[in-house]
Amino acid sequence: MKLLYIVPGTGMGQAEMERRRRILQSSAGKDVQVDIDESDRGPTSIESSYEEYLSVPDLVTRAVQAEKEGSDGVILGCFGDPGIEAVREMVSIPVVGPGECSMVTAALLGHRFSIITIMDSVVASMENRAKIVGVDEKLASVRSVNIPVLKLANDPALAKGRMIEEARWARDLDRADVIVLGCMSMAFLGVSDEMQASLGIPVVNPAVVSVKILEGLIAAKLSHSKKAFPFPPKFGKPT
Repeated sequence: MKLLYIVPGTGMGQAEMERRRRILQSSAGKDVQVDIDESDRGPTSIESSYEEYLSVPDLVTRAVQAEKEGSDGVILGCFGDPGIEAVREMVSIPVVGPGECSMVTAALLGHRFSIITIMDSVVASMENRAKIVGVDEKLASVRSVNIPVLKLANDPALAKGRMIEEARWARDLDRADVIVLGCMSMAFLGVSDEMQASLGIPVVNPAVVSVKILEGLIAAKLSHSKKAFPFPPKFGKPT
């Protein structure tokens, strides 16, 4: 089984790409190969709807290429699930978004969940994403640490401290009983287990659940419905 994690942008660098690939691989089953790649073009990070939309065309192109190359499934490497509907229209293999996977998982684990994310600029889009996914009634809050994506790794201790602080407020004030890490760069900081132990409630890591859900779909021989996501009438199935 081959999975491809597509970073919807450029400029991450090979060393960081390989580090993330190893983390993803460690979450996969023994007969699962996880690869990682960037889009040819796109923003260096996504902190707004504008940047999200900029990432979509090349993300779709890379997903189509992945299917032709023999990948069994694709993970969109951004919590906002950029262009997921468009990608699903253009391929037959299963496509999962970390945001959707994490929100659905959180809804299974408790009555109310909160998302801890990067910046205030993405709060509204995450609330809207919860509505699209159909779990907005279980969304207690979206809280931000107000650290840009590209600066999270500069001071991991600061990032972790703010993430735990906001998660405690979400638990105690917003009555969340599950926490979701709302950014893939947060997911790769390696703090979710420590946060879970500190908070005493589940902390959903979007990197881990995306791999496991995609792996499960493929093993169950399931993919998205082509009635829900048909090939575009003007273009048809890519050849």
